[in-house]
Amino acid sequence: MDCSIIICTRNRAPMLESTLRAFGSVTVPAGWRVEMIVADNGSTDDTAAVVKSASHPSIEILHVHEQRPGKSRAQNSAMAEARGKALLFTDDDVEPAQNWIEAMARPLLERRCDAVAGRILLADDLRRPWFTPMHAQWLAEMREPADDSPELVGASMGIHRSVFDRIDDFDEELGPGISGFGEETLLWMQMMEAGMPILPVRDTSVIHHPEPSRLLRASWLAGAAQRGRTDAYLTHHWKHAKLPCPRLRAFWYQLKLSLRRLLQRPGPPDSEGCPAWEMSYLAEIEFSRRFMAESLRPRNYALRALRRNS
Repeated sequence: MDCSIIICTRNRAPMLESTLRAFGSVTVPAGWRVEMIVADNGSTDDTAAVVKSASHPSIEILHVHEQRPGKSRAQNSAMAEARGKALLFTDDDVEPAQNWIEAMARPLLERRCDAVAGRILLADDLRRPWFTPMHAQWLAEMREPADDSPELVGASMGIHRSVFDRIDDFDEELGPGISGFGEETLLWMQMMEAGMPILPVRDTSVIHHPEPSRLLRASWLAGAAQRGRTDAYLTHHWKHAKLPCPRLRAFWYQLKLSLRRLLQRPGPPDSEGCPAWEMSYLAEIEFSRRFMAESLRPRNYALRALRRNS
């Protein structure tokens, strides 16, 4: 098998159906053997029926079940079943370009790099005039991957299977369903630590169609808290960094947040939009609070290690 496409999903059958339908227009180079693995993370809706009804003339579509909650666990279960040399990852709410498979997999199969980072464009109907670069980034948009070790984002990335001979599978304490974020971030940092080349791929893209509820203030604030907690995990367990006076730091950012909310009252939780300052302050508060708890745990990694402690 040349290429395995991995899509994780949980109770989002309509979005998954649209994504699988969009893959029907993606071409597979002549002679390539390609499979798609839909990793079902405990869905209770029509996900199984959607996967069963999906088809592609050149792609074998497989359904893998992982009942334990967490995207990282679903990805690891899918990788255990995958047979491809190139592992392409995307989400259940995207529309890939026609050349996405070839453009993403060919550099990996030709061994020009160990990973690829593709372009991710937010759907036009979800763009808002109040967006800052932070808002776009938090919705996984990557319009122009950096030239030097571009960051890996799960909506469009590829990894050569040999990478996992040196680096552990995705950390199952990170990612949606657990911490909220960070599983591909840790892998990216480990690859940079190991000197593994990551190639930006700019001649293809996926269009990202997140749920409109992601634009509500409540969602931005929940995401900020998750990002803060994820950063605390990475800071303690992998970076081995210290955080002086985390309790005082949390109090200081809470005070700043409360005062600024009095002066610049944000909208209600069910309204669209959230000021970047509110997102940043809340992330710092949650980072400080979670760091206090994580710092009491034994570290899961040696300093910047490629594998977890046994």
